[in-house]
Amino acid sequence: MVAGARNSRLAAFVLMRATAVLLAVLVLGHFAVTHVVNDVASTGSNFAIRRWSSVLWLAWDSTMLAAALAHAGCGVWLVVDELAPAPRRRRVLHAAVAVVVTVVFAVGATAIGVTAINQSG
Repeated sequence: MVAGARNSRLAAFVLMRATAVLLAVLVLGHFAVTHVVNDVASTGSNFAIRRWSSVLWLAWDSTMLAAALAHAGCGVWLVVDELAPAPRRRRVLHAAVAVVVTVVFAVGATAIGVTAINQSG
């Protein structure tokens, strides 16, 4: 294995572990606020709009989105590294993973941002 490939695998492995710890805190906090502190029946779109009027919750949900996508992207990256036989195919699949993660993040961040902007304006 080439040193660069070994370093990228190690970076993906470490990032997966770090985002897993971060996600444990963020998701449990999200769950507690949405399902324990508040009545589940009242957690509709108005609940999300009210929550996203706070900078804290915008940052919380944006961080949760980024951490989830980084975690998933690193996981798929490592699976591609393990299972793709040819280096060229591996590069193409790694690029596809990066594009998909970037597009999904852009859509999620746009949804959070547009909702926050519409709520404040």
